[in-house]
Amino acid sequence: MSHHIDKLIQLFTSILPISQKEAAFMQQFSQVQSLQKRDNYSAYGSICKKMGFVSEGIFKVVRTNAQGQDFIPYFITEGHFAVDLESFTQQTFSEEDIIALTPCTVVTIEKKHFDLFENEVANFSKIIGHLKEKALLEKHRLKSEMLIDDAVTRYEKLRLRHPSIIQQVSQNHIAQYLGISPYTLSRIRTHS
Repeated sequence: MSHHIDKLIQLFTSILPISQKEAAFMQQFSQVQSLQKRDNYSAYGSICKKMGFVSEGIFKVVRTNAQGQDFIPYFITEGHFAVDLESFTQQTFSEEDIIALTPCTVVTIEKKHFDLFENEVANFSKIIGHLKEKALLEKHRLKSEMLIDDAVTRYEKLRLRHPSIIQQVSQNHIAQYLGISPYTLSRIRTHS
């Protein structure tokens, strides 16, 4: 079994058990993909038909506001899922791009195979429910912090929680995520 798929199975079994037979079944219908920096994993305006467990690398999620300005609501790091969840579950048009910021390795589960896993893997739906809840709470916390915290505090929290982002992602992307100019970020970093 690919060590990338092993990581995904380990995540699932850390929540609820999956038999070896079920793990082998999931491996059969999961695909390991390599993406280069700037590759789109999921595109704005299309229906999201896959979800990807990020085994290696970092993605940015890009949304565009009514004025046509791009912003980054969050990054997707190793051990998390690259998916526009609303588009994936509702089969609606995506309102965001998911773009590789570094070379990435992703274990991809296509929608049709996801549906198959829900029917064939005993604890799959409960595991996914747990992961969705965890992701929702994390996004809610991030949103609240973006509204409440000042730029210095937001940067410090990012630096402590995700040092890999600070080390591997361009300062322009970090500034865009924090909602500040690259110049302001440079000043914050100098004083940190």
